[in-house]
Amino acid sequence: MTSTWIYVFHFFTFRFVLDQSHHLQFVQLDRPRFLTMAGNMALSSFFVLSGFVLTLTTSPRTSLMNFCAKRVGKLYPIYFVTSALAIVAILLIGMPITGENIALHLTLLQSWVPFQDIYHGVNPVTWSLSTEAFFYVLFPLSLFLFRRLSTRALVILMGVAIFLEFALPLYAARYFTVRSGGDHSAFLTSGNNGGDLVYWFTLACPPYRFLEFAVGMMCCLLLRRRVVPVVRQRWAWTLVAIGYLAGTFAPGPWQRTSVGLIPLAVLLIALAQADLAERACFLRMRMFVRLGDLSYGLYAIQLLVLLPSYPFLLRGLSAGLGIDEQVLGRAPWNLVFLVAYFLLIVALAMPLHRYVEVPAYEFARKLFRDRPASPTFAAERAETPDRAAP
Repeated sequence: MTSTWIYVFHFFTFRFVLDQSHHLQFVQLDRPRFLTMAGNMALSSFFVLSGFVLTLTTSPRTSLMNFCAKRVGKLYPIYFVTSALAIVAILLIGMPITGENIALHLTLLQSWVPFQDIYHGVNPVTWSLSTEAFFYVLFPLSLFLFRRLSTRALVILMGVAIFLEFALPLYAARYFTVRSGGDHSAFLTSGNNGGDLVYWFTLACPPYRFLEFAVGMMCCLLLRRRVVPVVRQRWAWTLVAIGYLAGTFAPGPWQRTSVGLIPLAVLLIALAQADLAERACFLRMRMFVRLGDLSYGLYAIQLLVLLPSYPFLLRGLSAGLGIDEQVLGRAPWNLVFLVAYFLLIVALAMPLHRYVEVPAYEFARKLFRDRPASPTFAAERAETPDRAAP
């Protein structure tokens, strides 16, 4: 679901067009605010869910080396393949790229640099994977500390994280309103949202986005301690809808992260409780389960397929059908393209999942399995051995 919403957001946001000289040029499309909120909320759900699931599925018998091997095996193979494809595509179409940009991307460090041509460069979607890699680095120590907090302290800490999620964008917007200069260019307009530095801070900055990951971790621990009241799915979805509506009209720095955090955390708890109790949920449908399996590949490859091919598709159809390109770029044609590209990207994500993601992870999870369990992952006494979450 997350990758699908992000795909819709990207389809109506990023685009290459052919200029008068028949060269590809990047443009930012005007899109309604509710669609912007869809992309922002989907990314927040990814970070919160990641913290929750990683906390729930990390066994106390895991060695630190085995944990690191599994995280690298899960994250890096598809990342490397799609980044390499992006670099080759950029070189083939003659767009500028620097060695600095390539090095930062291949080492998963691009989200630490507050310039859009860096963290949105190469493959624009992978800034989130750079940010996620930082979460993996902090996860073992965070889990060790969180597990040893009392329930009261854990609730207070979650409240602090949520408060900072709202307060830090205001602080950044007040004191960090500067824009890119020099040789650095912006992919997306951020002037009305506090400037480029605030845009980076509330979008890609790893320490700030770690707050969402940490909230997901703490939701999992509180759920396993059986101190969370039962949350009905319909009320959780209603809260998400309210948060979505509020976020649509919220200022940019809040819209990107803060507004959706509490509704998404409540929804995650409701869905996990439903799964543990084996209650019905539409997300258990086979189609959604399969899309979940393909989500990483679908996410990583979507712009590599869409951006370079769309302008040529539009020009070819315009010449073949005798329809103006501007007409083809509007409804209902763009909705047809939206569905067609999605099906193509899903088809391409299948071999990525089968021949890259699964074999790499299966190999990685076998590494260092015989090492002694790390005290970092030792379970607290109060923790119950619930089975894995969705």
